[in-house]
Amino acid sequence: MAEISELVKQNPWWAMPAAIDSDPKIRDFEAAQIKWSPRLRRHMALDKDVVYSLRGPRQVGKTTLVKVIIREELKKRKPTDIFYYTCDLITDPKVLKDLLETFLLWSQRQGPGRKLIFLDEVSRVKDWEFALKNIVDVYSLSEKTFVLTGSSSWDLKHGIERLPGRKGELTGEQNHKILLPMKFAEYAALRDPVLYSDISASGLADNKIRKNAFLALTRGEAEKWIDPILPHQQRLDDLFDEYLLSGGIMSAVNQLVSKGEIQNTTYELYLQFFMGDLAKLMRKEATAKKILAAVIRHQGKPVGWSNISKEMDIHSPITVTQYADVLKNLFALNIYNAFDQNRRMPKFRSEKKLQIPNPFFFHAFRGYIENPAGDYFRQAKDFVQTTEGKALLAEYVVGDHLCRLAYNYAPSDLYDQSDSVFYVRTNKGECVDFIARAGQEFVPVEVKYQNQINSGDFRQLQKFKHGLIASRQTTEIRDRYAAIPVPILLMFI
Repeated sequence: MAEISELVKQNPWWAMPAAIDSDPKIRDFEAAQIKWSPRLRRHMALDKDVVYSLRGPRQVGKTTLVKVIIREELKKRKPTDIFYYTCDLITDPKVLKDLLETFLLWSQRQGPGRKLIFLDEVSRVKDWEFALKNIVDVYSLSEKTFVLTGSSSWDLKHGIERLPGRKGELTGEQNHKILLPMKFAEYAALRDPVLYSDISASGLADNKIRKNAFLALTRGEAEKWIDPILPHQQRLDDLFDEYLLSGGIMSAVNQLVSKGEIQNTTYELYLQFFMGDLAKLMRKEATAKKILAAVIRHQGKPVGWSNISKEMDIHSPITVTQYADVLKNLFALNIYNAFDQNRRMPKFRSEKKLQIPNPFFFHAFRGYIENPAGDYFRQAKDFVQTTEGKALLAEYVVGDHLCRLAYNYAPSDLYDQSDSVFYVRTNKGECVDFIARAGQEFVPVEVKYQNQINSGDFRQLQKFKHGLIASRQTTEIRDRYAAIPVPILLMFI
Protein backbone atom coordinates (compact mmCIF):
# COMPACT_ATOMS: atom_id res chain seq x y z
CA MET A 1 0.00 0.00 0.00
CA ALA A 2 1.13 3.55 -0.74
CA GLU A 3 2.61 5.81 1.94
CA ILE A 4 0.91 9.00 3.11
CA SER A 5 4.20 10.81 2.58
CA GLU A 6 3.85 10.05 -1.12
CA LEU A 7 0.35 11.53 -1.26
CA VAL A 8 1.28 14.67 0.68
CA LYS A 9 3.39 15.84 -2.26
CA GLN A 10 0.21 16.47 -4.28
CA ASN A 11 -1.89 17.49 -1.26
CA PRO A 12 0.23 20.05 0.63
CA TRP A 13 -2.89 21.59 2.19
CA TRP A 14 -3.08 18.65 4.57
CA ALA A 15 -0.16 20.20 6.46
CA MET A 16 -0.93 23.84 5.67
CA PRO A 17 -4.23 24.87 4.02
CA ALA A 18 -2.69 28.08 2.68
CA ALA A 19 -0.35 25.97 0.53
CA ILE A 20 -3.07 25.82 -2.14
CA ASP A 21 -2.27 29.47 -2.92
CA SER A 22 1.23 28.42 -4.00
CA ASP A 23 -0.06 25.82 -6.44
CA PRO A 24 1.21 26.66 -9.96
CA LYS A 25 -2.30 26.48 -11.45
CA ILE A 26 -3.66 28.83 -8.77
CA ARG A 27 -0.73 31.23 -9.22
CA ASP A 28 -1.26 31.31 -12.98
CA PHE A 29 -4.99 31.82 -12.46
CA GLU A 30 -4.45 34.76 -10.11
CA ALA A 31 -1.78 36.30 -12.33
CA ALA A 32 -4.00 36.17 -15.41
CA GLN A 33 -5.52 39.42 -16.58
CA ILE A 34 -8.67 37.58 -17.65
CA LYS A 35 -10.15 35.08 -15.18
CA TRP A 36 -12.84 32.62 -16.27
CA SER A 37 -15.26 30.94 -13.91
CA PRO A 38 -16.97 28.28 -16.08
CA ARG A 39 -20.75 28.05 -15.80
CA LEU A 40 -20.25 24.30 -15.47
CA ARG A 41 -19.18 24.76 -11.85
CA ARG A 42 -22.78 25.52 -10.88
CA HIS A 43 -23.83 22.05 -12.03
CA MET A 44 -21.53 19.95 -9.86
CA ALA A 45 -23.02 19.07 -6.46
CA LEU A 46 -20.13 18.28 -4.15
CA ASP A 47 -22.48 17.32 -1.32
CA LYS A 48 -23.82 14.18 -3.03
CA ASP A 49 -22.64 10.58 -3.27
CA VAL A 50 -21.74 10.63 -6.95
CA VAL A 51 -18.93 9.95 -9.42
CA TYR A 52 -18.53 12.79 -11.92
CA SER A 53 -16.51 12.65 -15.10
CA LEU A 54 -15.15 15.99 -16.23
CA ARG A 55 -14.16 15.73 -19.87
CA GLY A 56 -12.81 18.32 -22.22
CA PRO A 57 -10.06 19.12 -24.70
CA ARG A 58 -6.48 19.77 -23.69
CA GLN A 59 -5.59 23.27 -22.52
CA VAL A 60 -9.22 24.15 -21.75
CA GLY A 61 -8.61 24.49 -18.00
CA LYS A 62 -9.86 21.28 -16.37
CA THR A 63 -6.98 21.10 -13.88
CA THR A 64 -7.26 24.81 -13.09
CA LEU A 65 -10.99 24.41 -12.42
CA VAL A 66 -10.28 21.48 -10.09
CA LYS A 67 -7.66 23.45 -8.16
CA VAL A 68 -9.99 26.46 -7.86
CA ILE A 69 -12.73 24.15 -6.52
CA ILE A 70 -10.28 22.70 -4.00
CA ARG A 71 -9.36 26.20 -2.83
CA GLU A 72 -13.05 27.00 -2.36
CA GLU A 73 -13.74 23.77 -0.49
CA LEU A 74 -10.77 24.25 1.86
CA LYS A 75 -12.71 27.14 3.35
CA LYS A 76 -15.61 24.82 4.19
CA ARG A 77 -14.10 21.42 5.04
CA LYS A 78 -11.25 19.76 6.85
CA PRO A 79 -8.18 19.78 4.58
CA THR A 80 -7.72 16.05 5.22
CA ASP A 81 -11.10 15.36 3.58
CA ILE A 82 -9.88 16.60 0.18
CA PHE A 83 -7.68 14.40 -2.01
CA TYR A 84 -6.12 15.29 -5.36
CA TYR A 85 -3.92 13.11 -7.53
CA THR A 86 -2.71 13.49 -11.09
CA CYS A 87 -2.55 10.13 -12.79
CA ASP A 88 -0.14 11.01 -15.61
CA LEU A 89 2.58 8.66 -14.38
CA ILE A 90 0.38 5.76 -13.21
CA THR A 91 0.01 2.78 -15.54
CA ASP A 92 -1.33 0.07 -13.22
CA PRO A 93 -4.90 0.19 -11.82
CA LYS A 94 -3.63 -1.64 -8.73
CA VAL A 95 -1.41 1.36 -7.94
CA LEU A 96 -4.43 3.64 -8.27
CA LYS A 97 -6.47 1.39 -5.96
CA ASP A 98 -3.67 1.46 -3.36
CA LEU A 99 -3.47 5.25 -3.49
CA LEU A 100 -7.21 5.63 -2.94
CA GLU A 101 -7.25 3.05 -0.17
CA THR A 102 -4.34 4.71 1.61
CA PHE A 103 -6.09 8.07 1.52
CA LEU A 104 -9.48 6.77 2.67
CA LEU A 105 -8.14 4.80 5.61
CA TRP A 106 -5.95 7.69 6.74
CA SER A 107 -8.61 10.37 6.21
CA GLN A 108 -11.27 8.39 8.07
CA ARG A 109 -8.93 8.19 11.06
CA GLN A 110 -8.85 12.00 11.08
CA GLY A 111 -12.59 12.09 11.72
CA PRO A 112 -15.93 11.95 9.90
CA GLY A 113 -16.75 14.11 6.91
CA ARG A 114 -17.49 13.86 3.21
CA LYS A 115 -14.43 12.90 1.20
CA LEU A 116 -13.81 14.84 -2.00
CA ILE A 117 -11.59 12.85 -4.36
CA PHE A 118 -10.19 14.47 -7.50
CA LEU A 119 -8.36 12.20 -9.95
CA ASP A 120 -6.81 14.23 -12.76
CA GLU A 121 -6.34 12.60 -16.19
CA VAL A 122 -7.52 9.30 -14.76
CA SER A 123 -8.16 7.95 -18.26
CA ARG A 124 -4.40 7.67 -18.74
CA VAL A 125 -4.51 4.65 -16.37
CA LYS A 126 -5.44 1.51 -18.27
CA ASP A 127 -8.54 -0.16 -16.74
CA TRP A 128 -8.82 2.57 -14.09
CA GLU A 129 -12.53 1.79 -13.65
CA PHE A 130 -11.69 -1.55 -12.05
CA ALA A 131 -9.72 0.22 -9.34
CA LEU A 132 -12.63 2.55 -8.65
CA LYS A 133 -15.13 -0.33 -8.70
CA ASN A 134 -13.08 -2.13 -6.05
CA ILE A 135 -12.87 0.98 -3.86
CA VAL A 136 -16.63 1.65 -4.05
CA ASP A 137 -17.44 -2.00 -3.41
CA VAL A 138 -15.22 -2.13 -0.30
CA TYR A 139 -15.68 1.37 1.12
CA SER A 140 -19.05 2.32 -0.48
CA LEU A 141 -19.91 5.62 -2.15
CA SER A 142 -21.54 7.00 1.00
CA GLU A 143 -20.13 10.39 2.03
CA LYS A 144 -17.83 10.46 -0.99
CA THR A 145 -17.80 12.59 -4.12
CA PHE A 146 -15.45 11.72 -6.98
CA VAL A 147 -14.43 14.07 -9.80
CA LEU A 148 -12.48 12.30 -12.55
CA THR A 149 -10.98 14.32 -15.38
CA GLY A 150 -9.78 13.25 -18.81
CA SER A 151 -9.19 14.50 -22.33
CA SER A 152 -10.74 11.58 -24.20
CA SER A 153 -14.53 11.73 -24.38
CA TRP A 154 -14.94 8.04 -25.19
CA ASP A 155 -12.49 6.53 -22.69
CA LEU A 156 -13.64 8.42 -19.62
CA LYS A 157 -17.35 8.34 -20.41
CA HIS A 158 -17.43 4.63 -21.14
CA GLY A 159 -15.22 3.86 -18.17
CA ILE A 160 -17.84 5.50 -15.94
CA GLU A 161 -20.56 3.51 -17.69
CA ARG A 162 -18.76 0.33 -16.65
CA LEU A 163 -19.61 1.21 -13.03
CA PRO A 164 -23.34 0.33 -12.94
CA GLY A 165 -24.89 0.98 -9.54
CA ARG A 166 -21.64 2.52 -8.29
CA LYS A 167 -21.70 6.05 -9.68
CA GLY A 168 -24.55 7.62 -7.71
CA GLU A 169 -27.48 7.04 -10.05
CA LEU A 170 -30.03 7.45 -7.24
CA THR A 171 -28.96 11.07 -6.68
CA GLY A 172 -30.45 12.02 -10.04
CA GLU A 173 -27.23 13.80 -10.97
CA GLN A 174 -25.87 13.68 -14.50
CA ASN A 175 -22.52 11.99 -14.14
CA HIS A 176 -20.89 13.33 -17.28
CA LYS A 177 -19.74 16.94 -17.44
CA ILE A 178 -17.96 18.48 -20.42
CA LEU A 179 -15.77 21.56 -20.04
CA LEU A 180 -15.40 23.18 -23.45
CA PRO A 181 -13.67 26.47 -24.30
CA MET A 182 -15.78 29.42 -23.28
CA LYS A 183 -18.64 30.38 -25.54
CA PHE A 184 -18.52 33.75 -27.26
CA ALA A 185 -21.09 35.22 -24.85
CA GLU A 186 -18.84 34.27 -21.93
CA TYR A 187 -15.88 35.78 -23.75
CA ALA A 188 -17.75 39.06 -24.30
CA ALA A 189 -18.77 39.12 -20.63
CA LEU A 190 -15.15 38.72 -19.51
CA ARG A 191 -13.64 41.16 -21.99
CA ASP A 192 -16.24 43.90 -21.56
CA PRO A 193 -18.37 43.53 -18.40
CA VAL A 194 -20.08 46.90 -18.97
CA LEU A 195 -21.19 45.89 -22.43
CA TYR A 196 -22.44 42.53 -21.20
CA SER A 197 -24.36 44.10 -18.32
CA ASP A 198 -26.37 46.06 -20.89
CA ILE A 199 -27.03 42.86 -22.83
CA SER A 200 -27.87 40.77 -19.78
CA ALA A 201 -30.30 43.42 -18.50
CA SER A 202 -32.78 42.03 -21.03
CA GLY A 203 -32.49 38.60 -19.41
CA LEU A 204 -30.11 36.84 -21.79
CA ALA A 205 -27.80 35.93 -18.93
CA ASP A 206 -30.57 33.65 -17.61
CA ASN A 207 -30.46 30.22 -19.20
CA LYS A 208 -34.24 29.71 -19.31
CA ILE A 209 -34.88 33.12 -20.83
CA ARG A 210 -32.05 32.62 -23.30
CA LYS A 211 -33.58 29.37 -24.58
CA ASN A 212 -36.97 30.99 -25.06
CA ALA A 213 -35.35 33.99 -26.75
CA PHE A 214 -33.55 31.81 -29.29
CA LEU A 215 -36.80 30.19 -30.43
CA ALA A 216 -38.44 33.63 -30.54
CA LEU A 217 -35.91 34.61 -33.21
CA THR A 218 -37.78 32.43 -35.71
CA ARG A 219 -41.18 33.78 -34.70
CA GLY A 220 -40.61 37.46 -35.32
CA GLU A 221 -40.80 38.10 -31.58
CA ALA A 222 -37.18 38.82 -30.63
CA GLU A 223 -36.87 42.60 -30.99
CA LYS A 224 -37.01 43.14 -27.22
CA TRP A 225 -33.77 41.18 -26.91
CA ILE A 226 -32.10 42.31 -30.14
CA ASP A 227 -32.74 46.06 -29.81
CA PRO A 228 -30.60 46.55 -26.65
CA ILE A 229 -27.69 44.75 -28.35
CA LEU A 230 -27.66 46.69 -31.64
CA PRO A 231 -25.81 49.76 -30.27
CA HIS A 232 -22.98 47.40 -29.25
CA GLN A 233 -22.65 45.70 -32.63
CA GLN A 234 -19.27 47.24 -33.52
CA ARG A 235 -17.77 46.31 -30.16
CA LEU A 236 -19.09 42.77 -30.51
CA ASP A 237 -17.56 42.58 -33.99
CA ASP A 238 -14.18 43.57 -32.54
CA LEU A 239 -14.46 40.95 -29.80
CA PHE A 240 -15.51 38.34 -32.34
CA ASP A 241 -12.32 39.04 -34.30
CA GLU A 242 -10.37 38.28 -31.14
CA TYR A 243 -12.40 35.13 -30.53
CA LEU A 244 -11.59 33.88 -34.04
CA LEU A 245 -7.93 33.92 -32.98
CA SER A 246 -8.05 32.70 -29.38
CA GLY A 247 -11.12 30.43 -29.48
CA GLY A 248 -11.78 31.24 -25.82
CA ILE A 249 -8.77 29.13 -24.70
CA MET A 250 -7.66 30.91 -21.55
CA SER A 251 -3.90 30.79 -22.07
CA ALA A 252 -4.38 32.11 -25.61
CA VAL A 253 -6.90 34.74 -24.46
CA ASN A 254 -4.57 36.17 -21.82
CA GLN A 255 -1.60 36.29 -24.17
CA LEU A 256 -3.68 37.98 -26.87
CA VAL A 257 -5.06 40.57 -24.44
CA SER A 258 -1.81 41.31 -22.61
CA LYS A 259 0.74 40.96 -25.44
CA GLY A 260 -1.29 41.34 -28.61
CA GLU A 261 -0.25 37.90 -29.84
CA ILE A 262 -0.33 34.20 -28.97
CA GLN A 263 3.03 32.53 -28.43
CA ASN A 264 4.14 29.64 -30.62
CA THR A 265 4.72 27.54 -27.50
CA THR A 266 0.99 27.74 -26.69
CA TYR A 267 0.05 26.12 -30.00
CA GLU A 268 2.90 23.61 -29.69
CA LEU A 269 1.93 22.61 -26.15
CA TYR A 270 -1.63 21.86 -27.26
CA LEU A 271 -0.33 19.80 -30.18
CA GLN A 272 2.09 17.86 -27.96
CA PHE A 273 -0.67 16.94 -25.51
CA PHE A 274 -3.00 16.08 -28.39
CA MET A 275 -0.47 13.78 -30.04
CA GLY A 276 0.20 12.15 -26.67
CA ASP A 277 -3.48 11.37 -26.32
CA LEU A 278 -3.50 9.91 -29.83
CA ALA A 279 -0.59 7.65 -28.94
CA LYS A 280 -2.36 6.46 -25.80
CA LEU A 281 -5.34 5.50 -27.96
CA MET A 282 -3.00 3.53 -30.23
CA ARG A 283 -3.52 5.83 -33.19
CA LYS A 284 -0.83 6.99 -35.62
CA GLU A 285 0.03 10.67 -35.79
CA ALA A 286 0.64 10.47 -39.55
CA THR A 287 -2.85 9.12 -40.27
CA ALA A 288 -4.53 11.65 -37.99
CA LYS A 289 -2.57 14.37 -39.78
CA LYS A 290 -3.93 13.19 -43.14
CA ILE A 291 -7.52 13.26 -41.85
CA LEU A 292 -7.08 16.77 -40.44
CA ALA A 293 -5.51 17.90 -43.71
CA ALA A 294 -8.57 16.59 -45.57
CA VAL A 295 -10.90 18.42 -43.17
CA ILE A 296 -9.05 21.69 -43.77
CA ARG A 297 -8.97 21.10 -47.54
CA HIS A 298 -12.72 20.48 -47.84
CA GLN A 299 -13.57 23.57 -45.76
CA GLY A 300 -16.66 22.09 -44.17
CA LYS A 301 -18.22 20.90 -47.44
CA PRO A 302 -19.90 17.46 -47.38
CA VAL A 303 -17.49 14.65 -48.18
CA GLY A 304 -17.58 10.86 -48.03
CA TRP A 305 -15.23 8.62 -46.09
CA SER A 306 -14.27 6.87 -49.35
CA ASN A 307 -13.28 10.17 -50.96
CA ILE A 308 -10.97 11.00 -48.07
CA SER A 309 -9.51 7.50 -48.15
CA LYS A 310 -8.63 7.82 -51.83
CA GLU A 311 -7.37 11.39 -51.91
CA MET A 312 -5.25 11.04 -48.75
CA ASP A 313 -3.98 7.53 -49.56
CA ILE A 314 -5.43 6.00 -46.39
CA HIS A 315 -5.84 2.22 -46.38
CA SER A 316 -9.65 2.09 -46.24
CA PRO A 317 -12.78 4.16 -45.53
CA ILE A 318 -13.15 2.18 -42.30
CA THR A 319 -9.81 3.55 -41.12
CA VAL A 320 -10.97 7.08 -41.95
CA THR A 321 -14.18 6.50 -39.98
CA GLN A 322 -12.27 5.17 -36.98
CA TYR A 323 -9.82 8.06 -36.91
CA ALA A 324 -12.59 10.64 -37.38
CA ASP A 325 -14.36 9.12 -34.37
CA VAL A 326 -11.16 9.39 -32.32
CA LEU A 327 -10.72 13.03 -33.34
CA LYS A 328 -14.32 13.68 -32.37
CA ASN A 329 -13.79 12.10 -28.97
CA LEU A 330 -10.70 14.24 -28.47
CA PHE A 331 -12.88 17.31 -29.14
CA ALA A 332 -10.95 18.14 -32.32
CA LEU A 333 -13.72 17.42 -34.83
CA ASN A 334 -17.45 17.93 -35.22
CA ILE A 335 -19.17 15.45 -37.54
CA TYR A 336 -22.48 16.57 -39.06
CA ASN A 337 -24.79 14.05 -40.75
CA ALA A 338 -27.24 15.00 -43.48
CA PHE A 339 -30.83 15.51 -42.29
CA ASP A 340 -33.80 13.52 -43.59
CA GLN A 341 -36.55 16.18 -43.74
CA ASN A 342 -39.36 13.65 -44.12
CA ARG A 343 -38.35 11.34 -41.27
CA ARG A 344 -36.87 14.19 -39.18
CA MET A 345 -33.76 12.22 -38.35
CA PRO A 346 -30.13 12.00 -39.52
CA LYS A 347 -29.03 10.07 -42.59
CA PHE A 348 -26.22 8.07 -41.07
CA ARG A 349 -24.99 6.83 -44.46
CA SER A 350 -24.74 10.33 -45.87
CA GLU A 351 -21.61 12.28 -46.68
CA LYS A 352 -20.39 14.20 -43.65
CA LYS A 353 -19.62 17.82 -42.96
CA LEU A 354 -16.39 17.80 -40.97
CA GLN A 355 -15.40 20.90 -39.05
CA ILE A 356 -12.73 21.71 -36.47
CA PRO A 357 -14.97 23.27 -33.83
CA ASN A 358 -12.65 25.77 -32.15
CA PRO A 359 -10.67 28.54 -33.90
CA PHE A 360 -7.56 28.05 -31.76
CA PHE A 361 -7.53 24.31 -32.50
CA PHE A 362 -8.05 25.09 -36.19
CA HIS A 363 -5.05 27.44 -36.27
CA ALA A 364 -2.90 24.95 -34.34
CA PHE A 365 -3.70 22.08 -36.73
CA ARG A 366 -3.42 24.24 -39.83
CA GLY A 367 0.01 25.52 -38.78
CA TYR A 368 1.13 22.01 -37.89
CA ILE A 369 0.03 20.66 -41.29
CA GLU A 370 1.01 23.51 -43.61
CA ASN A 371 4.03 25.19 -41.98
CA PRO A 372 5.07 23.63 -38.66
CA ALA A 373 8.28 25.69 -38.51
CA GLY A 374 6.46 28.98 -39.07
CA ASP A 375 4.89 31.63 -36.86
CA TYR A 376 1.54 30.09 -35.90
CA PHE A 377 -0.01 33.35 -34.73
CA ARG A 378 1.00 35.25 -37.85
CA GLN A 379 -0.46 32.47 -39.99
CA ALA A 380 -3.67 32.58 -37.94
CA LYS A 381 -3.96 36.35 -38.19
CA ASP A 382 -3.34 36.33 -41.94
CA PHE A 383 -6.01 33.64 -42.37
CA VAL A 384 -8.64 35.53 -40.34
CA GLN A 385 -7.95 38.74 -42.27
CA THR A 386 -9.04 37.09 -45.53
CA THR A 387 -12.73 37.25 -46.38
CA GLU A 388 -12.91 33.51 -47.05
CA GLY A 389 -10.99 32.53 -43.93
CA LYS A 390 -13.07 34.65 -41.60
CA ALA A 391 -16.32 33.41 -43.15
CA LEU A 392 -15.17 29.79 -42.79
CA LEU A 393 -14.32 30.17 -39.10
CA ALA A 394 -17.56 32.08 -38.47
CA GLU A 395 -19.45 29.06 -39.84
CA TYR A 396 -17.43 26.66 -37.66
CA VAL A 397 -18.10 28.74 -34.55
CA VAL A 398 -21.83 28.95 -35.28
CA GLY A 399 -21.99 25.17 -35.78
CA ASP A 400 -20.18 24.45 -32.53
CA HIS A 401 -22.38 26.87 -30.59
CA LEU A 402 -25.47 25.20 -32.04
CA CYS A 403 -24.16 21.89 -30.72
CA ARG A 404 -24.00 23.43 -27.27
CA LEU A 405 -27.47 24.90 -27.75
CA ALA A 406 -28.89 21.47 -28.59
CA TYR A 407 -27.38 20.03 -25.41
CA ASN A 408 -28.78 22.92 -23.37
CA TYR A 409 -32.32 22.14 -24.51
CA ALA A 410 -31.99 18.45 -23.63
CA PRO A 411 -29.02 17.86 -21.31
CA SER A 412 -28.28 14.17 -21.07
CA ASP A 413 -25.40 11.82 -20.35
CA LEU A 414 -26.30 10.23 -23.71
CA TYR A 415 -25.89 13.47 -25.71
CA ASP A 416 -24.07 13.04 -29.03
CA GLN A 417 -23.30 16.07 -31.17
CA SER A 418 -23.79 14.17 -34.44
CA ASP A 419 -27.34 13.22 -33.38
CA SER A 420 -28.34 16.79 -32.59
CA VAL A 421 -27.01 19.13 -35.29
CA PHE A 422 -27.16 18.28 -39.00
CA TYR A 423 -26.99 19.82 -42.47
CA VAL A 424 -29.32 19.60 -45.48
CA ARG A 425 -28.37 19.08 -49.10
CA THR A 426 -31.08 18.93 -51.76
CA ASN A 427 -31.06 16.87 -54.94
CA LYS A 428 -29.96 20.04 -56.74
CA GLY A 429 -26.91 20.30 -54.51
CA GLU A 430 -28.23 23.26 -52.52
CA CYS A 431 -27.38 23.24 -48.81
CA VAL A 432 -28.60 24.56 -45.52
CA ASP A 433 -25.57 24.78 -43.26
CA PHE A 434 -27.14 23.54 -40.03
CA ILE A 435 -30.32 22.05 -38.63
CA ALA A 436 -30.22 22.32 -34.85
CA ARG A 437 -32.42 20.28 -32.54
CA ALA A 438 -33.87 22.74 -30.02
CA GLY A 439 -36.09 20.66 -27.76
CA GLN A 440 -38.92 19.45 -29.96
CA GLU A 441 -38.10 21.85 -32.78
CA PHE A 442 -35.59 21.68 -35.62
CA VAL A 443 -34.20 25.12 -36.44
CA PRO A 444 -32.50 25.71 -39.83
CA VAL A 445 -29.53 28.08 -39.65
CA GLU A 446 -27.79 29.34 -42.78
CA VAL A 447 -24.45 31.13 -42.31
CA LYS A 448 -24.10 33.98 -44.81
CA TYR A 449 -21.09 35.87 -43.54
CA GLN A 450 -21.23 38.48 -46.29
CA ASN A 451 -21.84 42.21 -46.57
CA GLN A 452 -25.33 42.06 -48.10
CA ILE A 453 -28.31 39.75 -47.52
CA ASN A 454 -31.04 39.64 -50.18
CA SER A 455 -34.35 37.85 -50.58
CA GLY A 456 -32.74 34.96 -52.43
CA ASP A 457 -30.67 34.12 -49.38
CA PHE A 458 -33.87 33.14 -47.56
CA ARG A 459 -34.96 30.71 -50.31
CA GLN A 460 -33.66 27.52 -48.71
CA LEU A 461 -35.13 28.47 -45.33
CA GLN A 462 -38.57 28.96 -46.87
CA LYS A 463 -38.78 25.22 -47.49
CA PHE A 464 -38.77 24.81 -43.70
CA LYS A 465 -41.24 27.69 -43.19
CA HIS A 466 -38.90 29.25 -40.62
CA GLY A 467 -35.22 29.72 -39.91
CA LEU A 468 -32.24 31.98 -39.26
CA ILE A 469 -29.52 33.56 -41.34
CA ALA A 470 -26.31 34.23 -39.43
CA SER A 471 -25.12 37.33 -41.28
CA ARG A 472 -22.07 39.55 -41.15
CA GLN A 473 -23.83 42.81 -40.39
CA THR A 474 -27.46 42.62 -41.57
CA THR A 475 -30.32 42.61 -39.05
CA GLU A 476 -33.70 41.82 -40.59
CA ILE A 477 -36.64 40.38 -38.68
CA ARG A 478 -39.44 38.83 -40.73
CA ASP A 479 -42.51 36.89 -39.66
CA ARG A 480 -40.81 33.51 -39.23
CA TYR A 481 -37.36 34.34 -40.51
CA ALA A 482 -34.53 36.48 -39.23
CA ALA A 483 -31.12 37.62 -40.39
CA ILE A 484 -28.87 38.43 -37.45
CA PRO A 485 -25.14 39.26 -37.28
CA VAL A 486 -23.16 36.28 -36.02
CA PRO A 487 -21.84 37.95 -32.81
CA ILE A 488 -25.38 39.00 -31.85
CA LEU A 489 -26.82 35.57 -32.61
CA LEU A 490 -24.20 34.00 -30.33
CA MET A 491 -25.52 36.08 -27.43
CA PHE A 492 -28.64 33.89 -27.63
CA ILE A 493 -26.66 30.67 -27.11
